[in-house]
Amino acid sequence: MFHIITVFLLLLRLQSKLIFDIYPDKGIFYELKYFIAKVLLKHLRYKFYYKNESALNSPQSFEVHDQPQVLDEHPKSYDVISFMAANINGQKLLINLERRRRGIMKACFYLWLPEYGLLALPKLPDMLHFTTDGNTESEEFKGIGFHIYPEEPMIRWRIKYEGLLKQLDEGNKLLQVKLNLTFKSTGKYFNYNRDLSLAVIADSLAREAWNEGFYTMLKNVDKVLQKRLHYEQNGQLTGSLEIYEKIDKLFGHIPLTLSGFRDHSFGTERCLSTINRYVYVALFLEDGSSMVVGILSQPSFFLSSLKVGYICSKDGDYKPITACNFELYSYGEKGTPPRHQNFIVYTVDNDYFVQIKVQDSTERYAGGNWEAKIYNQFVACCINGRHGHGITEYLYRHKGGRPEEASYSDPEWYKRVRKSEDDIEDFEQNELNSFSPLVLEKNLKNTQTTVIRYSATPFPFFLSSTPLSNIKIFTPTQS
Repeated sequence: MFHIITVFLLLLRLQSKLIFDIYPDKGIFYELKYFIAKVLLKHLRYKFYYKNESALNSPQSFEVHDQPQVLDEHPKSYDVISFMAANINGQKLLINLERRRRGIMKACFYLWLPEYGLLALPKLPDMLHFTTDGNTESEEFKGIGFHIYPEEPMIRWRIKYEGLLKQLDEGNKLLQVKLNLTFKSTGKYFNYNRDLSLAVIADSLAREAWNEGFYTMLKNVDKVLQKRLHYEQNGQLTGSLEIYEKIDKLFGHIPLTLSGFRDHSFGTERCLSTINRYVYVALFLEDGSSMVVGILSQPSFFLSSLKVGYICSKDGDYKPITACNFELYSYGEKGTPPRHQNFIVYTVDNDYFVQIKVQDSTERYAGGNWEAKIYNQFVACCINGRHGHGITEYLYRHKGGRPEEASYSDPEWYKRVRKSEDDIEDFEQNELNSFSPLVLEKNLKNTQTTVIRYSATPFPFFLSSTPLSNIKIFTPTQS
């Protein structure tokens, strides 16, 4: 019996065919692994969410979570609020504010208007800003002209911006503006940990090699879930944009009424550097419904090809997608997003044929050292004959670093911190690239030391539950 189990586990370790050496196809044991994964996921979801449903949806829980978070002492703690919205007239809005320790803020603001084209923050494509002197923490989404705050948790948020925007179609001409919007929702929210279809997660896991790293991840999944929360809520944004020719001389007043969503995520480990690619699509239709589809490739977390998302009715009811034929290797794999995209999205009770045509696009860089390049496209769409508008986001790895023209004005304290973080990240990445993942063995020669040896399957050793004081690292040349 032992030998049968051993052979069975060894067979599950087999890596299926990789497309472009990254994206796993369905292997010979896909159906079996899919079944096992789905059973396991049902158990985990009940344990962490359904069992505590009343507490998670209580007003007290909303009060705690749906507001700016106190950042943990972990150096990579984050708190992100973002809005994506559009209307049938073609107006489109994207705002993303990410709070980090020591008053660091990563900011993105795009507004596409038919009469002005694309407006953007003057500092873009660089997103890095500083809202304190580095000795104090920020406590809200406030700074560089922004103030975004809840008026009533899970119901109403205010979005204010007063400052400059550059008009990309007019040679980056600067405009003085005041944005004043209210986001309001009376519907439910979509919790990515709780509400994603089990089918799409099981599909991604079933394509992976179930090796030592995979089982280590399962052992630590509760810690991973506790470290991050991500939810979205659909609603309406209403307000106006005022454009000034000179200070206090109003040039234009543009009313804004858009369908959109608010995204809030926070935690202690936002692993941007571990993401190979992702595509994110947010579409808002003329009948008040919307669609969000994401395709993520994060091999180190055994999610090389994960599909996520939902369909939201105009009444705020969410139906998670169960499958999608959008594959990363078919769309922009060489580094340039396509200008037309056609794909099919499936839910339990319907199929959706999605057609997208790009109207405008721009790019920005994410991460303290520009670890990722993000293309944002402002699009028109048609889904099963219903027309709408939206925004897509294509993320790629970027290895060029953050240039001097973007970093020369950084405060000295940040340059020192950045240098230390770069040294640590370079060391960790070199170790991961050269030897990952790690296979844990016990040294049986009268010692409690854990010997870490390196094999050819990717997973980082920090997910091991072994105390660091009991770890000794041997590279292949030492062993």
